[in-house]
Amino acid sequence: MAMTSPTSQPSDFWHRIQAIDRRVLYVLLLVVIILPLFVPIRLPMVTMPSTQKLYQAIESIPEGGFVIVSATWSGGTRAENMPQTEAILRHLMKRRLRVAVFSFDQQGSQFSYNIASRLAKEYNYEYGKDWVHWGFRPIVGVVMKSLVRDIPGTFTTDRDGKPTKDMEVMKGIRDIKDVDAIVEIAASGIYMDWIGLVVGANPNLKFGFCPTAVMAPETYPYMDSGQIVGIMEGMRGAAEYEQLIRATGLATKGMGSISLAHVLIMLLIIIGNIGYIATRARGR
Repeated sequence: MAMTSPTSQPSDFWHRIQAIDRRVLYVLLLVVIILPLFVPIRLPMVTMPSTQKLYQAIESIPEGGFVIVSATWSGGTRAENMPQTEAILRHLMKRRLRVAVFSFDQQGSQFSYNIASRLAKEYNYEYGKDWVHWGFRPIVGVVMKSLVRDIPGTFTTDRDGKPTKDMEVMKGIRDIKDVDAIVEIAASGIYMDWIGLVVGANPNLKFGFCPTAVMAPETYPYMDSGQIVGIMEGMRGAAEYEQLIRATGLATKGMGSISLAHVLIMLLIIIGNIGYIATRARGR
């Protein structure tokens, strides 16, 4: 018994490691995902050129400039598009730029209004003076063609049905030539409509795009051509953007959760393989 006990302990240990109840693993994963949401973890991050270009484009707009933000996304891509929307609106309000928000999606309209309203309180942005929400607008092509020629005529009322023509935020805004930048946050190829119908009508217009991560690669050629000034790629791009504007928001917290979850998974894979090799060697 004295000879068999020491040799059996390592074998038993690695067998137990490989036979851990999956519910224990689920609890561990849940903990590492939730923890950074309450205790933000700022991990070292290299800012991608696409994110840097979008940031610099917004920085180049003089104070009081007019920016349109289109939030064409729904609950299905909320994890990526919501942090992007918050990051871009936070930057615009920090810069004291006039902001007009709307959406080609009904859910996106409500989500973007909630985000803008919350940030407006934080930055003392007055509705009607500093920002406005045009609400949900259907029929993409019709709206884009119309706003190129007549913005007040396209968006005659805000989301609550109030006339926009007398709002201070709309002062001096007639057509697309009076707009400094447009930023589209979307999970679709709507950027092609903006490029084809709107961007070319104003040579000085800065058009930024915030897609989900899986969509980002297909947009690179348009950034290289200058039709898109910069791209915020998914949650990682939003976290990079928050780093540039020195803010800790949804993206920074979310990236902490994702990173720790990846670390946990890699550790479990390594431990599992070591256990497999050890028990196999012991069997031989």
